[in-house]
Formats: sequence, structure tokens, C-alpha cells
Amino acid sequence: MAKIMITGATGLLGRAVKTQIEASQIHQVIATGFSRAQAGIYKLDLTNTQAADEFIAHHQPDIIVHCAAERRPDVSELNPSAALALNLGATKALAESASKHGIWIIYISTDYVFDGSAPNYAEFHKPNPLNFYGESKWQGEQALLATSKDFAVLRLPILYGQVETVSESAILILLNHLMDKQTQEVDHWAVRSPTSTQDIALAIEKMIDLQVAQQELSGIYHFSGKETMSKYQMLLTLGEVLGLDVDHLLPVSEPSDDAKRPKDCTLNCDRLALLGITSQVDFKSGVLDALEASTPALSAIGLKLG
Repeated sequence: MAKIMITGATGLLGRAVKTQIEASQIHQVIATGFSRAQAGIYKLDLTNTQAADEFIAHHQPDIIVHCAAERRPDVSELNPSAALALNLGATKALAESASKHGIWIIYISTDYVFDGSAPNYAEFHKPNPLNFYGESKWQGEQALLATSKDFAVLRLPILYGQVETVSESAILILLNHLMDKQTQEVDHWAVRSPTSTQDIALAIEKMIDLQVAQQELSGIYHFSGKETMSKYQMLLTLGEVLGLDVDHLLPVSEPSDDAKRPKDCTLNCDRLALLGITSQVDFKSGVLDALEASTPALSAIGLKLG
């Protein structure tokens, strides 16, 4: 049994990782959060480097899964110092503390470290982020691996899963477009690979099990769902799953967001596949599971599953 510390355990991905590892009843979970910390989750401000180091020294985890991040590109553009404090500063401090205490880290990063001009990106391709979010996460990667080459980075694309509010997921927030029946333009230019947090949590658990079994994992890894689609195409699937009309949605084939987005950052996931770790969830069935697990969030926007 290993002690697994999860940062950002109150967030979209962190909750799924916590649930997956606890359900297996093999490892002990030390869950941390900040703004939404509640019973069973330690409140920890990762930007307070002394407090974070003292927490690690006290609880002595064997592994840290670092999910906490400022993940919103537009917010990162508007407040780069706050994004950098969490995505770089807190990551660097965690890495230094982990190195000092002999702890292995998986740092969650993003496909947005790439510029989207040459998709099917492998781990060895050079990052060239177009927005500050991608830049801050890439700087976090570099700080982590400069501290120890034994640590691991896991790059992920756009996520969906069980949510407390639809705004937690850049995919499920699209449900607002379905509920508003006014004519709306929706991005059909950039494409992403929608990936289930349950799918990722299982992959992370497998990575942890390999590490615990002394099949050491280090460096950069990619994990992604196997389908690639635009937000417009995602909405067509959501409409199909929910039986909702999509005729009011108009596809737009040019970029329109405040922060620059890459056109296509599809990830090559062969490195994890060689370890037997691949995506197991298709978008249509995965998003249906996510919707069924998120009924309070759906009710809040006036949506009920049939």
C-alpha cells in the first residue's frame, strides 16, 4: 500500500482520481483542496510554500498526483500572475519538497503546450504555446523535471466528467448553448480530443501501480480520448444524447475566443500504450455517464435527463 496525496481533489479531475483510488481500496488517499475543501479533504494553500512543505513532511506521502491548476485560458490571460503562482510557483515548490522527502510526482499538464500546427504530437515534440495558460503549464513542466528527471508529467486534452456545476468542464458548459434556443454561433474551427475524467483516473491509477511495483515511470506522457471534434461537433453529440434540438446552433469556421487557441493539438499516446495504458471510453457513452452523475448541476440550468 502507498500513501497517495492528491492536490486539487475538489476539482473536476482531482475528484475522479480520489474516487478511483479510494474505490480500489489498495492505497491510502491524502486529499487536499483549497476553496472547496470539506470533510475528508485537507485545506491547503499550495502557493504557501512553507505550509505545503510542512504538510508533506507531516503526512509523508509516497506519491503526489498534482491536479491543482488554473486551467482556464481566458482567466489566465487576464490574470497571468495568479496563473503563474499556481501553475509554476506551486509546482516548483511541490517538486522541491517531494525531492527532499523522496516522493514521486505526477504533474498534470495540457495539450495546450503545443501550437496546434502539427497534430499527433509525441512527447518529444517541442512545445510552443499560443496562450499564457499553455505557457504557464509548460513552465511548470520544466520546473518539475529540472528538479528531478524521475518525476512524471501527464499531458491531457479537454476534459469532461461528473461536475458540481457545468462551468467546471469546458465541455459540459456547452450545455448552456443547448438550453438557450436563440440562434448562436459555435466554434467549428479548433478541434480537441474530449476525454473522460474517469478514463484518466483509471490511467493514473495504473501509472501509480506500475511505479509502486518498481517499474519506474519518468518524463513526459500523453493520454487522450481517441476522438477529435470541434465544440460544434461535441454539441451535436450532446444534443443527440439528450434528445435536444441543435438547429439553432451555427458552426463558425474561424477562431473567436479572447485567448488564442491552437487549431489541433491531438496527442500521440503511444508511450503509455506501450505500458498497456490506453483510453477505454468513447465520447458518446462517456458523456452520458458524466451527465447521469451530474443531475444537480443539470437541474441548476433547467435540464433534466429523460
